[in-house]
Order: sequence, then structure tokens, then C-alpha cells
Amino acid sequence: MKLNTKNITGLLVLAGLLTFFASMSWAEDFKKKYEEKVKVNNDTIGVIAGVINYVCPKIVDASTKICNEKDPVGSAVGIQKQMGEIEDLDELDESELEEELSSKKILHVPAAMQFYDAVEQFKMHYPLREDASKLAEKGDWEGASLREEMAWQYLVKTASRGIFAKKMVDNQ
Repeated sequence: MKLNTKNITGLLVLAGLLTFFASMSWAEDFKKKYEEKVKVNNDTIGVIAGVINYVCPKIVDASTKICNEKDPVGSAVGIQKQMGEIEDLDELDESELEEELSSKKILHVPAAMQFYDAVEQFKMHYPLREDASKLAEKGDWEGASLREEMAWQYLVKTASRGIFAKKMVDNQ
């Protein structure tokens, strides 16, 4: 049997073109997923900001001037700073914790502890989104999409803890 190099070359070229176009479609899918996840993450941050603005004045006394609706992230970090280091707070029993945080003008200690955790979860999304942006700039849509997805998981944890704190301050 004689090999027809022209046919074999044609098949190899066809296989190469199919692989090329399939990979382009695959990359476009990841780009689309990345862009969609960026929007979802930005919208989720908007919801989180609303929860912060709602909960902040119910967690910390107004005289501290920590709550600022125009800067919900600053408000959240401000509450954490007002509370102190979590490692120190973890050392206290329930009554000591209540006394310590009440002296720092924290109005609802259990909600404040949930809120503290929410802020910690929120901080974890920043490096992932930064990495995602850098990967997107390089055209690594798969990597960018995966980082945005990981960031979203931290944002969901943040929202969950924030909503739990909201329910606590509302006595629900």
C-alpha cells in the first residue's frame, strides 16, 4: 500500500486548523466567563456595601464616627480596629468579651464578632481579583476566570456572615 503524502499532509493541516479554532473557542468561553464573573463580583460587593451601611450604626456607637455610608469598606475596617485584635478577643470568656467590647462602644457584641469575620473574608478576595486582572491583561482567560471564581467564594462567605450579623442586630 502506497502512502499518499498529499492526503496525509492535508489531514494534518485540517487537524491543526480544527485544534486551533477549538482552542480559540475555548479561550473565548473563558474570557466570557471571566467578564461575567467580574460583573457578578462587582454586584456582590454592592450588596455587601449595603449590608455594611445597614449594620455599622447598629454595631458601633455613633460617637465613634466610624460609620461612613460613602466608604463602607473603611467603616468595616474601622469597626475591626475599634474591636482590637481577634487573637486577644478569642482569649476572653463571654462575659469578659462583652465587657471589653462594650467599653469600646460596641453595641452588639455577637453581631460584631460575626461582622469581624465577614471583614476578614472580604480581605481575602483582594489578591485573587488583582491576580485575575493581571492574568486577563496577559490573555490568560482561564486563569483569570478561575481567580475571579475563587474571589467570588470569599465574597459569598462575606455576604453570608454580614447577613447573619444583620439578622442578629435585628433580633431575628
